[in-house]
Amino acid sequence: MREVTRRKFMTLAATVGVAAASGEAEGFSPGPPPTEIPSTFNSAVEVDGMLPVAAPEDFVPDLVLDAAFITKILDGHKVRLRAYNGVIPGPMIETRAGRTLKIRVTNSLTPEANPGWAGDMDVPHEMEHTNLHLHGLDIAPHIFEPLGTSDVGAPMISIAPGQYKDYPFVIPSDQSPGLNWYHPHSHGSTAIQGVSGMAGGLIVKGAIDEVPEIKAAKDYPLVVQDIGLFPTDKSGADYSDSYEPKQNAMWQTFGGNVTIYNPQTGKADPTNLKCGFTTGDYALRYYLLNGEPFFKETHNDDKPTNPHAKQMEPQVFKLRSGEVVRFRLLNACSDLMMPVQVEQHAMYLLAMDGNNFDAPEVLEWNNNVPQVTLGPANRAEFLIKGGKPGKYRILQLEQTQQFLVGVQKTIAVIEVSGTPVNMKIPRELPPIRRDAPIEDHEIKKTRYFVFSSEFPGVRNPVVGIDFYVNNQLYDEFAVPTTVFLNQCEEWHIIVPSGEHGGTEGHPFHIHVNDFEVKSIAGIKQRRDLIQDTIWVQQNTASVIRMRFKEWTGKSVFHCHILPHEDTGMMQNFLILPDVPAMDMSEKSMKSLKLERQR
Repeated sequence: MREVTRRKFMTLAATVGVAAASGEAEGFSPGPPPTEIPSTFNSAVEVDGMLPVAAPEDFVPDLVLDAAFITKILDGHKVRLRAYNGVIPGPMIETRAGRTLKIRVTNSLTPEANPGWAGDMDVPHEMEHTNLHLHGLDIAPHIFEPLGTSDVGAPMISIAPGQYKDYPFVIPSDQSPGLNWYHPHSHGSTAIQGVSGMAGGLIVKGAIDEVPEIKAAKDYPLVVQDIGLFPTDKSGADYSDSYEPKQNAMWQTFGGNVTIYNPQTGKADPTNLKCGFTTGDYALRYYLLNGEPFFKETHNDDKPTNPHAKQMEPQVFKLRSGEVVRFRLLNACSDLMMPVQVEQHAMYLLAMDGNNFDAPEVLEWNNNVPQVTLGPANRAEFLIKGGKPGKYRILQLEQTQQFLVGVQKTIAVIEVSGTPVNMKIPRELPPIRRDAPIEDHEIKKTRYFVFSSEFPGVRNPVVGIDFYVNNQLYDEFAVPTTVFLNQCEEWHIIVPSGEHGGTEGHPFHIHVNDFEVKSIAGIKQRRDLIQDTIWVQQNTASVIRMRFKEWTGKSVFHCHILPHEDTGMMQNFLILPDVPAMDMSEKSMKSLKLERQR
C-alpha cells in the first residue's frame, strides 16, 4: 500500500462532488447527502479489449473514503467508533452502470501496539488494518492483491494505518440498478470495524428510477447498523466505551467475562479485562437507523442468550393517505436477521439485493407475519401507500433462529396525516438485463456446501469455537473450488440440524456474481429472484444457480455474520477463463488405461 499524508488526503477529499438529497421526515437523520460520481470521471475505458482492473499511476479518485476513529455521544455515552469520512453510516454513494467508480481508501486509524498474534488467520488480528468491498455489484474480484488476480497464493489486501489503496471499480453496462453497499473485508478485522460503524450505502441509478410512479415518490434510504461496545480498558481515555480488544482476548457470553487462551495449559485463563472479541453478545449494543439509535441491548448475566432490551425513540416518516413513498432498507448489521413488517400496510416489493422484479410483488399485511426477511447484508426496496390516518410501525419481528434471541424492535414509524392524495403503484418494472434465467440444461456442475460449527472449539482454541464451511476453517492460500467463465452451476447451501453442527441460521454471500434463488427450505421461489446473500435457516437447505459472467480471478464466499466470517466460516474460489482442454486421442486414452491398471 502507498503512504498518504494528512495534507494530501484533505486535498483529495476536497475534490469530491456532492449532490443534494430530497425528502422530509420528522426525526429523520439522513447523514451527508449522496455523493454522486460525476459522469465525466466515470466512463469505462477499454484497453486492448479488456476493462482495466489495476489503478494507473496517474489515478485521480472520484471519492476518498478515509477510515478513522471518531467519538460520538450515544444515549449519553461518549463512545469511540470507527467511521468513513467521520460519519456513520458512511457517505451514500450514487453512480450508474457502465462507469468506472474510482475510490481511494485511506487508513487514518490509529496504529495499535498489540503483540501476541501467532499468525493464525482465523484469530482476530491486525484490527486497524482495512480494505474495501463493494457489496452487491457484479465487479471484478477486489479482495486479493493485486486486484483481479488469479494467483491462488495471492494475499488479501491489507491497508495498514497511514497507507492508502486505489480502487478502479468497473461497473458493467448491464449492472442492475438498485441499493448496494460498501464495507471493510480485511480478514481478522472485518467484524470489529463493521460493528464499530464502517459501512455505507451505494445506489446504482437506472431504468427503474425513471418509472413515472416511482420517480414521483419520495425516496428514503434506511441503513440499519449495530454498534457493539465494551467499557474501555484504556486508562486515561476520554470516552467510556469502545470495541478495542487486546490481542487474543475473548468475551465469554456465558460467563460475562474476558479470557485469554493459554497454549501451555490448553485452557482459557480469566483476566481483569472488560473488552474482548465476541462471537456472541456485547456488554452494550445499539441498533442505529441512519446513524441514530432506535434500540439498546445490554448483557444479561442471568440469561446470556437473551440480552436486556430497551426500545428507544424511533424516527418518524410522514406521508399522506394515498401517498406512495419508496423505502430502500439495508441490513448492515454484523449478525442480526430481520423479519420485517410494516403495520397495517401492504408492501409493494420492488427489488431484493439491488435486483428489481418484473413487477412489484404485493405482500399483504398479516399480524406478526414478516413481509420480507433480511439476513445480514440483504437489501429490500419497496413502496408503501399511506392508508388511514394514524401511526404505524416498521418492525423487526421477534425471531429465535440465532444464538441470541432477536426480540421485536421498532425500526421507524410511519405517520399518515394531512390532505389525502391518490398516487399510483406501477404495474410493471423494467426487466433487468444481466441475470437471465438459468435453464436445467445449462447446469454443468452441482455442488454442496455445509455451514456448521463446533463448540467448544477444537481447531481454533484461541477463539473457543470452530466455524466451518465443509468442515474446513478458512485458509487464505487455499482454493477448494474452481469454476469457469460463462458456465452455470447449481449450489446447495446447507445448515444442518443441531446434532450435526447447525447451531443457528447463516447468511450465505458470494462475491463477483449474483445468483438466482431456486428454492428456500424446499419451497420453490419466483423465477426473477436474484440475490447476492441468502438467509439459510437451521436444518434447511437453499438452492441457488449462478452464471460466472465477465470476470475471472480469486474471490470468496462466506457467512455474513461477521464474527463467523472472521473466525473461519469463509472459503476462496477461483474463476478461470476456460475449461482445460482434454486430450482424447487414441494414444492418450491408451496411456490413461495403462495408468489405471498399475
